[in-house]
Amino acid sequence: MRRLSVALIGAVSAIAFTQIASAADMTTPATFAARAYIARPYIWSGCYIGIEGGGNWGRSKHTDVTSPNPAIVGLPITNDFDLSGGLVGGTVGCNYQVVGNWVFGIENDFSWTSKQGSASDLPPFGPATSQTSEKWLDTLRGRIGVAWDRALFYGTGGVAFAGTAVDVCAPGACVSESLTRTGWVGGIGIEYSVWKNVFFKIEYLHADFGTSRYIDPSVTLLRVVPRDVSLTDEIVRIGINYKLY
Repeated sequence: MRRLSVALIGAVSAIAFTQIASAADMTTPATFAARAYIARPYIWSGCYIGIEGGGNWGRSKHTDVTSPNPAIVGLPITNDFDLSGGLVGGTVGCNYQVVGNWVFGIENDFSWTSKQGSASDLPPFGPATSQTSEKWLDTLRGRIGVAWDRALFYGTGGVAFAGTAVDVCAPGACVSESLTRTGWVGGIGIEYSVWKNVFFKIEYLHADFGTSRYIDPSVTLLRVVPRDVSLTDEIVRIGINYKLY
């Protein structure tokens, strides 16, 4: 009888130990899963600096505004023509993430650009070639976006400034004038944080500078008349930013 009791106690103890071990094995993955679930999300708040570069395309047109012949005032000097070039520059900005996924910010960038294009003057303004070029571009924009952990999808808009020049070359000589122009800019972009303080972006911006007047007064000897010149920008660029804090 004593032997049977000892054997029975041993069997019950073995079964109990097995059940306890199984329960311990089951709680370990659950604990890990719970820890993974409450992992801290990426926080976008903070200020940053960066570099960016890409392509810059656009359109321009020259229109007569004054002429010795009143019949041609208001006529196009050129048709619409394309401009293109590259750009590279720097960025500085700040983000603030409110409760939830909304991110608000402000950003300023300055870029050097080689954007330019030209067209032959239409009769009766020729023979000459008119060119529009852009030397630098500066945008100051507000931003609003939605964060999805390390990804940020945003829209942006604000004011743009551009250093521009118009050149008109007739046979034997050229006339040039430079102006700083102001317009509006808007676009969309995506940013992604690849490390804690480093994130990449790809961005599209459209800028419109309306029209500005160049070469006023006219250069009579070369038959170069004052003109209103329209200018737009289509910008696609990539960048890398570093969050300071």
